[in-house]
Amino acid sequence: MREKNLLTAILREEININASSVNEYLNKNGINIVGKYFSYDKNLDSKNIFSQINLIVDFHKTLMGCRFEGLSRIGSTIGKEIESYKVQIRRLQRNYDYILNNCCQNNVDRLILLEGNNMLKQGAESIDYIYKHDYFSAIERSMNRQEICIGRVDHGNLRKNKEKFEIGTIKNMTYNLVEEDMYKYIKKLQRKRINIDEEELINIFVHSSHLSFNSLEYLRGLCSYPRDFFRSWERYRQNKKGKTNDEFLAELKNSLNYEGKSFFK
Repeated sequence: MREKNLLTAILREEININASSVNEYLNKNGINIVGKYFSYDKNLDSKNIFSQINLIVDFHKTLMGCRFEGLSRIGSTIGKEIESYKVQIRRLQRNYDYILNNCCQNNVDRLILLEGNNMLKQGAESIDYIYKHDYFSAIERSMNRQEICIGRVDHGNLRKNKEKFEIGTIKNMTYNLVEEDMYKYIKKLQRKRINIDEEELINIFVHSSHLSFNSLEYLRGLCSYPRDFFRSWERYRQNKKGKTNDEFLAELKNSLNYEGKSFFK
């Protein structure tokens, strides 16, 4: 019943940010909204990455010290992504079965038949792992502390200038588990083919944020979910952007380089 009530509460929330009022309030609390992404040195090393994680942790603490009551409502996306992953797996399983039983027309279909079933299994195991490791306690903590994420916390959208935080844009700012910002930062690094130890980064973030053991497991589960592989697969299935099969094939192969493994086995 506890879990059902939590899901009902989080899935009813709507996103509605009044940018001007939030910008003004954040500025008063030491956070400046620049209005555009930053340029930065793309040659990141471990020192740059560790420094950015510490910045993310400090930024989250500052946001939790803010109180947005009286401003236009900031929406909540707590739990919505995990629910969308469950739907995504079912949808792609149907597509996999269709390709298997009806057609295999090109190299993309052949790659999906070769890797798709294993990736679907890995995705389902990731979701199960998250639910089995106190996921709903993390949700309760996030809701009780009114945690806020900005959706993009990499070097192009979050920095500090002297004593003031600077954000490029807050268009993706919502109430959410702080782990989600860290997860998206890890995905950003993976896509750029930067050599990282995901486990090490997860541990640094969780310990610096003084979070519980369930946060370690939550991030391990998230990082084991093949999000980019599935997203490319869905784009291929819909083909809304008119990409060539060779482009889809390259995307899928690239994502397999960093998503073809679990972090909890």
